[in-house]
Amino acid sequence: MDSFRGRYTNKIDSKGRVSVPAKFRAVSIAQGLNGIICFPPLSEGKFIEGCGPSFSTEIDRMLARLDPFSEERDMLASVLLGESAELTFDADGRVNLPDNLRELAGLTDEAVFVGAGPRFQIWEPKAYAAFAVEAQKRVPGFRELLKSTYAAQRPDGGGGQ
Repeated sequence: MDSFRGRYTNKIDSKGRVSVPAKFRAVSIAQGLNGIICFPPLSEGKFIEGCGPSFSTEIDRMLARLDPFSEERDMLASVLLGESAELTFDADGRVNLPDNLRELAGLTDEAVFVGAGPRFQIWEPKAYAAFAVEAQKRVPGFRELLKSTYAAQRPDGGGGQ
């Protein structure tokens, strides 16, 4: 499956329209949607989550595993589904970001699109710059979370050179 990768900064016009990076558009279109799906984040970050239909379907599956009458499911569905917006690309590859999501992320005149595999994020440039600095500091401590499938396939179980 194609994934959302890279970082792109684009202008937001006075009507709230922003050009979605061509590579991001291609991923969503390949998944069968002429647009993107955006929703508030589940973390404390100040950004917008975005995805194509494949990850949206995965969200539906995750929610379906929860008790349909539980408080947790209701709250998660409220944010992930109730506050989501399916945004269609115009002829120029732009979408109109809803006011509530723009305000949530503090977006005014520019947006940074950041790939995250099956999904992506949309940040205000200065907020993303601060996050990126912090991520660069902390990511070495997360190295052990990544387990190579190549190392597991080696007969000696090693992964080094």
